[in-house]
Amino acid sequence: MHLDTRTIVILATLVAIAPTLISVSVWYTRQTCPGFGRWTLGTLLGMLAMMFLSLRGVAPDWISMVLSNTMAVCAAILYFQGVRQFCGRRLYGWPEYLAGTLTVSAVIYFKYFDNNIDFRILALSVLMGSVGCVNGITLLRRAPAGRGFSTYFTGIVFMLAGVAHLFRGLYLYIFTPGTDLFAPSAVNASFFAASSLGVVCWSFGFILMLGDRQSKEATRTPLVQAIAGSAVTNAEVRDQVQRIILSEGFRRSPRMERFLTLAVERTLLGHPEELKEYALGLDVFNRGEEYDPRADSIVRVEAQRLRRKLREYYDSSGKNDPVIVEFHAGSYVPTFRYATPIEMQLTMSKGSATS
Repeated sequence: MHLDTRTIVILATLVAIAPTLISVSVWYTRQTCPGFGRWTLGTLLGMLAMMFLSLRGVAPDWISMVLSNTMAVCAAILYFQGVRQFCGRRLYGWPEYLAGTLTVSAVIYFKYFDNNIDFRILALSVLMGSVGCVNGITLLRRAPAGRGFSTYFTGIVFMLAGVAHLFRGLYLYIFTPGTDLFAPSAVNASFFAASSLGVVCWSFGFILMLGDRQSKEATRTPLVQAIAGSAVTNAEVRDQVQRIILSEGFRRSPRMERFLTLAVERTLLGHPEELKEYALGLDVFNRGEEYDPRADSIVRVEAQRLRRKLREYYDSSGKNDPVIVEFHAGSYVPTFRYATPIEMQLTMSKGSATS
């Protein structure tokens, strides 16, 4: 007796509703961590993709095939970007968008110009599998130190999902070519059942990772400077960093953006000991294990450049910003404080004098 694959897809859609609603609720009502917004949107698009997929044979192909696969690809991109944000890694943008565009183009071509279901499934499986494996590796190897069970759990789920996608694509292409998506087979039924379980697992994994990070931030000793008895909150620091990296001077310098973002995130997580010259050489500037700070001064040079860019930012577009992010000479650990009225007045006066 074969399992009804369409029924499994419908059940998977219904099961995915719960974690999707929980993620949206958390995102809307609580202060979250970097990447959580993209994870939530990815989960929402993934649920919609399964819903439209279940309409195969009932709704037009452009809905049940093109639109559903496009949503699935967009969900994969959002998961990828969310994981990188959570781990303090820079967002590249164009590689994942290019891969997504090529995948959707392959789906359209091998449907309307050269109808071949094997190539459609293979193209989607390669993208989904690659993204899943990369997300898993990033969470298991590149996540901030002190990560707990939730990060390992979510990373393993992503790895398993990636391997499952790659296995299914290659298996169907090599051993059972021409198999319909809803053909009553153990491979199809197992795959869609596992996909449903995967969505639930990594969705709750995201929520657990958020809880772990917030609990660590609540118990750490704040590395901020108090002004009039009040300390800069993590949310205010992250908002300020977003303003800085979107400014003209930083938007065109991905390396400075990555340096600043990683240093701030590790400081907020209470891990300033990881902001050593050797660690920054590896994590920010992609130096290998043989990197020797005594022979290669890139971290020191770029740190001086970062301090200069921050000063230029606060002298120009950031002159009215409420929070000051700065690096003291000889230190790679940023400090955060509120701008005093006197500083803001002096900065505005300097701007008026030069205009």
